[in-house]
Amino acid sequence: MPITDRKMMLFDLDGTLVDTAPDFRNSVNFMLDHYNEPPVTLEEIRDWVGYGGRELIRRTMLAKKIEFDDPKLDKMLELFLSHYTENIDDDSKLYPDVKETLVFLKDNQIKLSVCTNKHESLSNTLLEKLGVLHLFDYLVGAHTFEKRKPHPMPILKTLEYLNMNKDEAVMIGDSITDLRAAQGAEIPIVLVDYGYTDNKDIYNEADLVISNFSNLKELIRSL
Repeated sequence: MPITDRKMMLFDLDGTLVDTAPDFRNSVNFMLDHYNEPPVTLEEIRDWVGYGGRELIRRTMLAKKIEFDDPKLDKMLELFLSHYTENIDDDSKLYPDVKETLVFLKDNQIKLSVCTNKHESLSNTLLEKLGVLHLFDYLVGAHTFEKRKPHPMPILKTLEYLNMNKDEAVMIGDSITDLRAAQGAEIPIVLVDYGYTDNKDIYNEADLVISNFSNLKELIRSL
């Protein structure tokens, strides 16, 4: 599927635009400490991110063999989100060249949107604190619509909202969640190889794999 001549780019957030894993680790460890459980490492967290906060906690519990049920998971998530909301940008950073590349794309009249499984309010807060929220035309979070990634609904609804067609859009992400959402929406997918995934096989299904965010400029220069 061609990836040039695209007028709109949809971006995943965690692991694509922002390295949020350090703050996820901090908040998960805050929650674990409440239950007198040992902390997790940054390397472990990087493999569990990308499916929303509740799934992050569930994966942590399973990996650490900590017993839980739905009510306990709800409480754990509440503790995690309480800490994370107050400390959302302590250690999170934009990946190299993200802001400069977004400005370049914006200057070239490319529509920019965020399509994430992070809570919408948290996504807005984080991107605002990092100084890039104003560059995006639209943001879709975990509960903006009835379905979230890997369902294609968030992508399709974004296209509808911005009055764009499938043949004008490309998704940029880092995980199988982004890959499946883009495939379901029938738009091309660019995967970054620096993000959060333990499944490297997904690169074989991508239309393009990049190692630096600035590589996206080449898609515009080739128009």
